[in-house]
Amino acid sequence: MKSLSIKTRKFADDGWGIWIDGDDRSTVYLNEWINPKGKSYVDIAIRIYGAKKANELNIYVPFGITADEITDLSVELEDDAILRGLFNTNGMVDADKNESTSELKYDGRTVSLINLKSEILKIKQVSSGTVVTVNIHKIQEYITSNEAYVIFRIPHKTLDKIFSPKMDVMGGMERLKELISSPVVMQKYGYSIRINEARLLPKEINKIEVLHQQRIRKALVTISIDEEYELNDSNCYRIRRMEEDLYKDYAPHGYGCSDVITYQWVEERDKNMKAHYNFYFDIVHSKISQNSVFVYLMIVLITAVAGCAIYDIIIYLISLFM
Repeated sequence: MKSLSIKTRKFADDGWGIWIDGDDRSTVYLNEWINPKGKSYVDIAIRIYGAKKANELNIYVPFGITADEITDLSVELEDDAILRGLFNTNGMVDADKNESTSELKYDGRTVSLINLKSEILKIKQVSSGTVVTVNIHKIQEYITSNEAYVIFRIPHKTLDKIFSPKMDVMGGMERLKELISSPVVMQKYGYSIRINEARLLPKEINKIEVLHQQRIRKALVTISIDEEYELNDSNCYRIRRMEEDLYKDYAPHGYGCSDVITYQWVEERDKNMKAHYNFYFDIVHSKISQNSVFVYLMIVLITAVAGCAIYDIIIYLISLFM
């Protein structure tokens, strides 16, 4: 068999922006639910360390979304199975405190979960994306801990775009040559996540002074994807098969957890917390091309038929001269 034929090369470069007006210390969590054969999602969680002094949390999303596409996940954490899946520890959520926040207790600490009610949520479309703003000041009296989480889910449209099938516009002979050369199709995707990197942010975001004062302690990226797809996991912090029983009620609708591998990357900054974060991933999928198999069968069939015909002609010619 000849070398693999790479028929797909696609790349997504996501530039996210996170900034807090007020106390500006935070940790960023991105939990990717990658579904190459359907719709992908990303969970965005921000841990605010100075929640009692924070006024607004702002998140720049590098594609367009609407308020209807934002799913508040704070209410999902009342399920102790989901808590164990996300935090890898036992925890408890008190959702009866008030309508604006809940209290999460785990590992001997108590943090506030901010419920994304419409009255504190604002969506603003910018040139190449969306700014999601959470008005923390408006519910400040309900925040019981100096640490608070904002966690929500949105469709990941840049990933949907690179995984979407495209019409093959190659010439007929070149396409036939590819099909004959190898029955194996390799699809290769590049995926970059950059947080608070000015080169990927639009002008109207870069000019916000508070953004450049933001101090991010840690960025943690989790990618869950079908095991058929290979990721470059050399710098991976943790790899595990997804615990289906823990995530079955938490994963996006229609997302199958049974054959999913979860990868986790983490980067921490004890100093220079204003610096940006950059994660890059290669995703590869290899499969047997049905078209190639069909071409092989046709070639074998044609060769067999032609061989029989040639054999009959030779026998006939021999009989003429006997």
